[in-house]
Amino acid sequence: MTEKIAATAMQSVQWPARLQRLTEGRLVGFAPKGSEIWLDGGHNPGAGVAIAEALAELEDRAPRPLVLVAGMIDTKDQRGFFDAFAGMARRVYTVPVSSSASGVPADLLAAHAGEAGLAAEPLSSVESALRLIGETWGAEKTPPRILICGSLYLAGEVLALNGTEPQ
Repeated sequence: MTEKIAATAMQSVQWPARLQRLTEGRLVGFAPKGSEIWLDGGHNPGAGVAIAEALAELEDRAPRPLVLVAGMIDTKDQRGFFDAFAGMARRVYTVPVSSSASGVPADLLAAHAGEAGLAAEPLSSVESALRLIGETWGAEKTPPRILICGSLYLAGEVLALNGTEPQ
């Protein structure tokens, strides 16, 4: 394979749940109008840093308040993941990962986010988090950038609930 073929292929490759932008679908409709919704299944401290750096670049180009909707499993370093978003995320809504028996309860995950200096609130689902963001964001001038993150299990749930087909 030549470098030109590889470069062309890299421009069209898609990796679901890796900073995947959700622009339409069932769940997207619950977020405030004009919001950006991003999905990433990254779930460890290194992934947290990489995601935070990518979002910081977006923030430099188009500033928006950042809100996280996070669910994780218990084999991951939750606090280490959240550390990367300290000073960036305005709010974290933690949710259970229903497709894994190893999911961290939302209240415990919120406590770990709090340990990282983030304002966090446990909720029952991604849908309830997006609905709450939609209901409470009206006073803000700029619609938020919402990152749904923390688990590939959660990412799979979100893609299915949203009706987003793999490409």
